[in-house]
Amino acid sequence: MKILFTIMTSLFLSLFINQSVSAAAVQVQTSVSDNVVYLGDMFTLTIEINDSSSDYQLDTRPLEKDFTVYRPSRSQKSELINGKFSQRTEWQVTLQAKAVGTFTIPALKIGSLNSKAIVVSVEKPSAEATKSQDNAVFIENSVDRETLYLGQPLIFTSKIFLSQNSNELNLLDPTLKGADIEVYGEDKNGQTIRNGIRYKTITRKYQINANTAGNVTINSPLLTGSLRKTVRISDWQNRVIADPINIRGDSLKVTIKEKPADYQGEWLISDDVRLIENQSIDGQSFRVGEPITRSISLQVASINKDKLPVVNFNYPKSLRFYPDQDELIEGQANDLIYAQRTLRHAIIPDQAGSLTLPEIKIPWWNSLTDKQEFAVLPAQTLTILAAEKTHSSAADTEAPQTIPTAAAPQEAPAAAAADNSALIMWQVISAILLFSLIVLAAYHYSYRRKSAAEKISSPLIAPLKQELVTLNNALHKQDAGLIYQALLSYAQSEYHLLKSLSQLPDCVNLNEQDKQLLAAEIKKLENRCCNPSSAWNAEQLSQLIKKHQQHNPASSGNNIMDINP
Repeated sequence: MKILFTIMTSLFLSLFINQSVSAAAVQVQTSVSDNVVYLGDMFTLTIEINDSSSDYQLDTRPLEKDFTVYRPSRSQKSELINGKFSQRTEWQVTLQAKAVGTFTIPALKIGSLNSKAIVVSVEKPSAEATKSQDNAVFIENSVDRETLYLGQPLIFTSKIFLSQNSNELNLLDPTLKGADIEVYGEDKNGQTIRNGIRYKTITRKYQINANTAGNVTINSPLLTGSLRKTVRISDWQNRVIADPINIRGDSLKVTIKEKPADYQGEWLISDDVRLIENQSIDGQSFRVGEPITRSISLQVASINKDKLPVVNFNYPKSLRFYPDQDELIEGQANDLIYAQRTLRHAIIPDQAGSLTLPEIKIPWWNSLTDKQEFAVLPAQTLTILAAEKTHSSAADTEAPQTIPTAAAPQEAPAAAAADNSALIMWQVISAILLFSLIVLAAYHYSYRRKSAAEKISSPLIAPLKQELVTLNNALHKQDAGLIYQALLSYAQSEYHLLKSLSQLPDCVNLNEQDKQLLAAEIKKLENRCCNPSSAWNAEQLSQLIKKHQQHNPASSGNNIMDINP
């Protein structure tokens, strides 16, 4: 008996010590992908703790003073290997320094814990920053013109050369203060050989519209991600690692000029401008009050559709016209991107005679000839005829008068009798149709009520989820490791926002006493996973799961309220 008491005491102390060590063993590990970075480079701050409780939340606000902070990613992992249970939570935060210098990434709060402060050095980009070691990856930049006018679009081309496999590459846009930058067209993939090395190539174009004149510098796009490298660990084993990269090409200088002093009209610069009458009406005849539909298209090359100029028709004030909403589209022709504004309206002449629609003229600067030109739509002359007389009025005017004869009054009673017989017949038919309609409506109403009652009286039985079947099998086997994994899968299938089993008691449909019992059973299950020699039985947990199913039968099927918003 004394020996049994000693064994039980030892087991209890072992379980207590394991729990204390587990609670005190929560540690924080902090690291960065690189301690020396160039201005504009993106690097990763990684923080890891050996726990997966939802109580640990990372506060990144102290980083915002010296760094641009991108949304952090969080991952959790639970493992049961050789009877040892472990949990891990990792945060990865992408940072970008705001200035050159030496900065300290401060200690960050993770719940009640603190990360370690790390010092990083931010240097000005140099020629070495444009390439990786051994020229495994680099970028070449070019522009379609080095001198342009204000408002004239510039095409900036970046060509990426890759000689190794890569992971999750991301190309940030080039930068120019006070300019609108957007991707131009689609990326093109290819292959080439440079200095005996075969490269995969990715070509991306950008359209840049500067808003200020002067000599400016366009900073290269930044390529971030990682290259897959094979590292030799021993004579018989290799390991593939991810080597982070921050690669940029050369910055390019361009000159942006103000619009010429002798230019007349609203400033518009392009390679090609066209003004088109979609359906010619010149020389045609119309009548007073007849709507005349007119459609005109303005096409401008190398310009965004939201920067198309407004077209003035210069109609006389006495002319009534009713415009539709302009249609703005973009398209490609002859290797140029065109923006098009289509204008439609109706003209209603109110007097006969000759009607002249004025000339339409759009001034623009031809970037190819470096001269001012005009897109012109010539004046058009229409003939407006008098309105036609309607046929009904003419018939009323020419209709002869009829003189009644003496015999006409004698025929009136016979005609009246025939009309009364027809009226009575139509009334009878209408009454029969109305009665039939009422009978049909009553039958339809009673049928719908009967169908609804049958649906209410025969509820659908939802099929069991596969996760619940797996959990029941694991509970039957009394295997703590299998039960933990099955219970976590089942809980996450029911509640998609649930991250750990410690949150499950707050979600289930049980009373407060049963919720406390469930929380205690989950703690016992975790202790059993950590210490297989501890005493535990799955019967209580199985009964609580059954209670939850009885109180929440819809959980065995698909519950639309569980969808993550």
